Amino acid sequence: MITVYWRPQGTVVKGNIESLRSKKTVWVDCLNPTKQELEEISKLTHVPVPEFQDRVVDYERPTTSEEEKYSLIVFGAPVLNKGVGEGTSLAIFLCNNQNLVTIRTEEIEGMTKFKEDVLAKNPKHIDSSTKMVQFMLARIIDTYFEHLELFQESADKIESTVFENPQKKAIHETFKIRKAMLIFHKTLVANREVISSIEKHQLSRLDKKDIDGFRDMREDVLQLMDTADTLRNVLTVILEIYTSSMSNQMNQVIKKLTVVASYVLIPTLIASIYGMNFRFMPEIPWKWGYPFSLALMIASILLVYYYFRKSKML
Repeated sequence: MITVYWRPQGTVVKGNIESLRSKKTVWVDCLNPTKQELEEISKLTHVPVPEFQDRVVDYERPTTSEEEKYSLIVFGAPVLNKGVGEGTSLAIFLCNNQNLVTIRTEEIEGMTKFKEDVLAKNPKHIDSSTKMVQFMLARIIDTYFEHLELFQESADKIESTVFENPQKKAIHETFKIRKAMLIFHKTLVANREVISSIEKHQLSRLDKKDIDGFRDMREDVLQLMDTADTLRNVLTVILEIYTSSMSNQMNQVIKKLTVVASYVLIPTLIASIYGMNFRFMPEIPWKWGYPFSLALMIASILLVYYYFRKSKML
């Protein structure tokens, strides 16, 4: 699907592929584009079709590239699929005629917010490809903050659950969040390199006078990396707490079984002795032999109970 935006007059409107022929800046947003659609864009932007097709992937490591006919920025973005944090990539082509082509395979929350921002609040941003890239990346970074905040809240709930009542479900959620943090950290490290490349003026099609706006993004990315690392460490501690709690529970179960077995041990020994089939046993003709053996068993149980109470095992 392709959506074309440009500002022929005062407001941003939707156009078509032919809008790329104008002298104004045009943004072509491609979501899972077909080969035919990419060929049409290629004819007007002079970017080779294979270059576009190589970007139609779920995830590509964030990077930058400076070519004769275009500048390329690949930026990592977070996505939530059924509560699971994953990463995807956004490819941004800066063409010679100041047109912008973005390619992605998934809906990106930051892109949705960017569209709302450009269409409703700041339509002038679309007149500058550099400004568009700057605010596009800023909205994606904002999405990282929002997702990390959600994961932080989930981690706090899991921590409380693990302390009170350790369950496998909580640990399953912990592993999901921890995996998301690994993905986010990996992507953020690459995003930091992308922003550093932009700051070093390695992309000629970005206006140098607007490059300063990217410096704050690098600080935000560093903060996100620290937050992701901290959360990952917290999740590691939660896993350790869960393991310790399960070990303590197992110890309590073994302790109870040991106490029960101790109650039965001595009476079993007494019953075994009087159950032997020897011919000459002095207690056999004694009329109080049966009550005596039962009393002896009860007394042994009471003695064992007294011992456990005194040693504070109960």
